[in-house]
Amino acid sequence: MTPITKAQLETEDVNHSANRGAEKERCIYPNLKLRVYTTGMRQNRLAKLVGIDEAYLSRIINGVRVPGKQMRLQIAQVLGCDAEWLFEQARVQVPANSALENTTEVG
Repeated sequence: MTPITKAQLETEDVNHSANRGAEKERCIYPNLKLRVYTTGMRQNRLAKLVGIDEAYLSRIINGVRVPGKQMRLQIAQVLGCDAEWLFEQARVQVPANSALENTTEVG
């Protein structure tokens, strides 16, 4: 086994710090996840009732896409709850090179 030098450790620390700085924030909707779970409604059913693709709904639920006001109201109506509560945001850190980093508001 080759011993690690002090210079190698310092380089590793710099690289690790740089990777931490490469993280981005994205918003998730814990109340939306909770409501979908507690109602027992399957995502494919909710997507059909709202009139969107199931994959798109999944991206909304997981915070990859940010729904517009009208979409929020439609989802809340189908789930029988207040849209403001349903879409309260929590922020999480994701790696900047993650496919989940791009969020866009729609509608």
